[in-house]
Amino acid sequence: MRTAFSSEMKVVAIKIPDWIGEEELTSDVERLLEEKYGVVSIKAIRRRLDMRARIERVEVDEKYVLSLREAEKRRLPRA
Repeated sequence: MRTAFSSEMKVVAIKIPDWIGEEELTSDVERLLEEKYGVVSIKAIRRRLDMRARIERVEVDEKYVLSLREAEKRRLPRA
């Protein structure tokens, strides 16, 4: 049984004339998929919400995390 959220994807290759802009065509195809099938790309969502991908380095105190894990193991009853 296939669902709307199936991870199966198809690749379609088409040839377009030089006078058709690639970005405009991509935008039109995304809009068609959204309107007809309810498929919205993450790029479209980010664009609508004016979000930009951010990469941040988050420092983590590994010793503290390990101590929390050990404390949680001691807290939980053994099966």
